[in-house]
Amino acid sequence: MEEIGVLVSSELKSQSRSPHQPSTSSEGVLVGDDLYIHYKNLQKQLEFLQVQEDYIKDELKNLRSEYLYAQEEVKRIQSVPLVIGQFLEAVDQNYGIVGSTMGPNYYVRILSTIDRELLKPNSSVALHKHSNALVDVLPPEADSSIAMLSADEKPDISYADIGLCVLVSRPTHL
Repeated sequence: MEEIGVLVSSELKSQSRSPHQPSTSSEGVLVGDDLYIHYKNLQKQLEFLQVQEDYIKDELKNLRSEYLYAQEEVKRIQSVPLVIGQFLEAVDQNYGIVGSTMGPNYYVRILSTIDRELLKPNSSVALHKHSNALVDVLPPEADSSIAMLSADEKPDISYADIGLCVLVSRPTHL
């Protein structure tokens, strides 16, 4: 923050101990001109802190608008028709290899908003239609290529019940 003229708190403390610091008598009471100098120093510090506060408020306002713009940009990117693919492997933090449903494998950029822990080999991902950038990780239940029964869809019928049904349904020949 030094490059913009903002002092760190340790610099503020050293600045407050300037040679114009008021002298005190033996009882600790400020004397004459020293009181005025102390008042002026405090007034300068107050003005400086007010300028700092205004700067920080403006910076916060600018950062909030940039954040909203970035959110809108991510929504815009994700609103393009997406292509489904299979994540094969990560090359580095920003790039990976994805097998597309349209054919070949692609070396693609991974959006910085993607949770890297969800990127596992063979997980379904959404790719931007034009740039093939990886924009989303699809939940496992959205994967259309694998339709398996999960634990909550397990039937309550056992093999023994099916075997009895087969025996009952067979006609007996005499």
